[in-house]
Amino acid sequence: MFKRAFMIAGALAVAAVPAFAQTKIAIGTPPIAEVEAAFVAKDEGLFEKNGLQVEFLPTGSNQTLVAALVAGSHQIVAVSPTVMLQAVESGIDLVVVANCGVTSPRTAKNVGLAVREGVAIDKPEDLLGKKIGTPSIGGTLDILFRQWLKQKKVSDKGITFIEVPIPNTADVLKGGTIDAIIAGQPSLGRAVAQSNGKIAFHFMSDLPADIPYTTFVTTREWAKANAATIAAFRTSFGQAADFIGKNQVKTREIVSKYTRLPLEVLSKIELPECKPVPTVAAIDYLDKAMREGGMLKSKIDTAGLIAP
Repeated sequence: MFKRAFMIAGALAVAAVPAFAQTKIAIGTPPIAEVEAAFVAKDEGLFEKNGLQVEFLPTGSNQTLVAALVAGSHQIVAVSPTVMLQAVESGIDLVVVANCGVTSPRTAKNVGLAVREGVAIDKPEDLLGKKIGTPSIGGTLDILFRQWLKQKKVSDKGITFIEVPIPNTADVLKGGTIDAIIAGQPSLGRAVAQSNGKIAFHFMSDLPADIPYTTFVTTREWAKANAATIAAFRTSFGQAADFIGKNQVKTREIVSKYTRLPLEVLSKIELPECKPVPTVAAIDYLDKAMREGGMLKSKIDTAGLIAP
């Protein structure tokens, strides 16, 4: 996967624009609520107050974002922490700058396992032999669900996992090609409604808090050369997290603006818990889970993955 990313990066590098000044940075961030701090920092002028000129660039897949980062067209990108670990194992020297949305008891019901009508799944053991859709095999939600299965003493080897792009969540479940699907809101609610199904498990309720859904990363080389810029970025995120905690209504308006999710949809779900400071403990948790699942092979110095 990431060998191909290196090839893409090489092609991008040819067309990359000249290096930005230290205070001007391009960020690749997907239109999801879990990166709300970036949207708030931009919209409320927090980046500017801390001496940064931030431009959001169009985003693609996690792998495309990593390739753009290596090419130099982006300085910081938001990717799944599990994808970050896979990239590091493949030889791409990345470090974490900040987080935003993390797992939390308050937001546990934002994620769940949607089951279509006619499928009997009432306890974890009922998942054996079933076809389960997942947004990305090896992605954060996929890994966390497998950890939940392990807690419930259900082997993921007895389940068929099928990768389903988030926009197709409801259609695929309704179509009957899978029995259930791992999803977050608002896709979770749409999938249940369109398939006349139900939410079988809010599995996040049983998992540790403070595990990031998304991490903002950069290359180690860029981090070393731009320590002041990273400090300003982190200060902006900290201020954004404080704003989010005190201004939920305004934050929903900002998230709606940048994600194009309707306010009426956002008003029905909990905004993500925003904790911008990355921790080795959270990275270790995901590293261990992926290693146990055979998705990582070589040893990674997780303590060295957080930018100074």
